[in-house]
Amino acid sequence: MKSDQLFHVCGSIIKEESIVPVTTHITEHTVVVEANKPYSDYYGIAPFNMPTKPNSLFLFTTQYYTLEEALRFARLIDMSCMQSLNIAVSVLNFGDEHYPAIRIKHFPDYQKIEKLQQCFMEQGVEFARKIHLKENAVIKTNKCFALDKIGDSLYIDHMQSKTGYLVLPRLMNNDEYNEVIAKIRNNLNTPLFDAVRGAIILDGIVTDIVRVYSEHIGIDLLKMIQKHFEE
Repeated sequence: MKSDQLFHVCGSIIKEESIVPVTTHITEHTVVVEANKPYSDYYGIAPFNMPTKPNSLFLFTTQYYTLEEALRFARLIDMSCMQSLNIAVSVLNFGDEHYPAIRIKHFPDYQKIEKLQQCFMEQGVEFARKIHLKENAVIKTNKCFALDKIGDSLYIDHMQSKTGYLVLPRLMNNDEYNEVIAKIRNNLNTPLFDAVRGAIILDGIVTDIVRVYSEHIGIDLLKMIQKHFEE
């Protein structure tokens, strides 16, 4: 579902992710992890067979690079696969410990990760040598969005299928948000979906959003979820 109103905006997504270390085809003395259970509230568990392509990769860095810096680095990298990559910057929180990383989506091949790291290093990126990893991390990712407006405060992702967004009527704390999501999930007529919080800068204003992933994504599902939040 597309519209004539396409918005290119920047913002962030915050979610808890299960992560696993990537130990092969990476530069020596660097740390790379992968989110191994994407859209966990939708799929429940990760597939038994290891995918042939990486999901979301996080390349840990010694310092926090801004989204602008990461996009500049990516633009200067001469790799054919870079044209289709989704580049962002993240901070992974393990309790009281916080680590910056460059996040990569849609990377075509595990065997090319080291080459990608070397390309970033040629642009001056410094990768972290040691990270105290845990199985789960709360990850805040700053990224670019391409959104097709399909209704009042409703959007469909222009680049990622099965993904939509709705604007929250007001800033909500985690308890309020989780209560609404639980209420929606308890409705047996509601299609299965994964939902996480985020924010975008729209017309110079910080706008709180919910990202929804579902095989049934569309205006009807988004309107139903939106209605519960408005109530």
